[in-house]
Amino acid sequence: MSSHVYAVWDFMCLVKQLQHHLAPSSSPWAPRYSASSRRWINEIVLGEESDITPHGGHASHFESYIVSMKEIGIDTAWIESWPSYVRNVGWAEAIENPQVPAPAKFFMTETKKFVDSDKPWIICAALALGREDLLPEQFQSVLNQLESAAIPSDTFKWYLARHVEIDGNEHGPAARRLLEELCDSYADREQEATEAALTAIRAREKYWDLIMRDYAL
Repeated sequence: MSSHVYAVWDFMCLVKQLQHHLAPSSSPWAPRYSASSRRWINEIVLGEESDITPHGGHASHFESYIVSMKEIGIDTAWIESWPSYVRNVGWAEAIENPQVPAPAKFFMTETKKFVDSDKPWIICAALALGREDLLPEQFQSVLNQLESAAIPSDTFKWYLARHVEIDGNEHGPAARRLLEELCDSYADREQEATEAALTAIRAREKYWDLIMRDYAL
């Protein structure tokens, strides 16, 4: 969790960068893409950035993940300061901080390449096919193992179950529809999106391999 939490954070960077392209918040307002694309990305952001918590409040999934870490006794002081730290020194410099675990450093470096591409179909491919499509099955497996091990982390179990539900039924399908619209049957965009998706999937696989190596799981 101390390493994976960075993937929870940089997921928000993907989502917000895509929102910047599709539904910018700057003024004066001017639409860039279809109303359906704006709705899809805004719905994804709404859930990820300000979901309803099990206790009736609101929190981003990153903040809920930190609560989960606290429940099982992980020191979260550093990761709680991470967003402000990145804002102050920049993402590229922050990744090099020695407190960042090696697996997270690798994964965030790959994610940053998608964000920096400035091409919404590349960002969306990494989001839809490299994240949303993979998470429900992965998280259901982790949830099953938590139940078997009787690990006392109600918030983490909620976090996992919530992603199984919304990524499988809502965010995943919405992100795939959005990707189709962004590619718009252009062969070059489809090729770039395919390459981005494959890169994201391979990065995810290597990320977990590095975590398993470092933590000797």
